[in-house]
Amino acid sequence: MTARIDAVAQNANDFDARGVGITLSTRSILIATGVENRRPSIDAAAHRDALDRGLLRYCPICDGYEATGQAIGVIGADTHGVAEALFLRTFSDRITLVANEDFELDASDRGALEGAGIAFAPSALEQIDFSGEHVTLRLADATEMQFDTIYPALGSDSNNALAKQLGVELSDDRCIVVDTKQRTSISGVYAAGDIVMALDQISVAMGHAAIAATALHNDLRKLDGHTH
Repeated sequence: MTARIDAVAQNANDFDARGVGITLSTRSILIATGVENRRPSIDAAAHRDALDRGLLRYCPICDGYEATGQAIGVIGADTHGVAEALFLRTFSDRITLVANEDFELDASDRGALEGAGIAFAPSALEQIDFSGEHVTLRLADATEMQFDTIYPALGSDSNNALAKQLGVELSDDRCIVVDTKQRTSISGVYAAGDIVMALDQISVAMGHAAIAATALHNDLRKLDGHTH
C-alpha cells in the first residue's frame, strides 16, 4: 500500500501513523521526509527544462565540476549565498553573486568576495529567462546579465512536521538530531536522509538508510528477547 502519512502519535508501547484512508500501528518509525529547496519564481515547465539543460543547478557539491570554467550566477546575497559563491570559485573564475532582493552585504562578506574575484550584481534580481542557450537575468535597474548556469542559494525547508508531532529533537528547529545509529531522541524513532542534520547528498542518505535499517532490526530483536 502506498499512502501519505499526515499524523503520527506515540502510545505506551507503539506508534500510530495516520493519513487519508490509512491507519498503521507500528513499534518503530523511520522518518525520511527530506527537505525542499527554495526555488526562484519560475513556472514548473520552465524549471524542469532549465534543470534538464543544465542552465539551473542546486547543488554545487554534487555538480560544481560540471560548471568548470563557465559563467555562473549565484542567486541569493545573504551569508548562505556568499558561502556558495566562494565554494564555486574552486571551479570557475567567472562568478557573480546576484541578490534575490534588495540586500546590503556587510564589510566582511564584501571583502571575501573581492578577495576571491567574485563580482556582485549592481541591483537585485527581477526576472529569470531560460528561453535562450544561456540564462538571462534582468535586474531591477534594467541591467541584463547572461550566464551559462545559475545556482539558487535560497536555502531549503525541512519536512519536519511529523518529527515535531512526535517531539523529536531538532537542530535549530529544522533538521533531526540523531546518534551514530540514526536513532532520534525518541526511542523507536529513527531518521535518515536530508531531514537529518548532515550533508544533503544521495550517498549520505543511502548510508543513513543502511545504518538505520540495521539498528532498527537489532533493536526490535532485543525487544523480542533475542540476544544474538
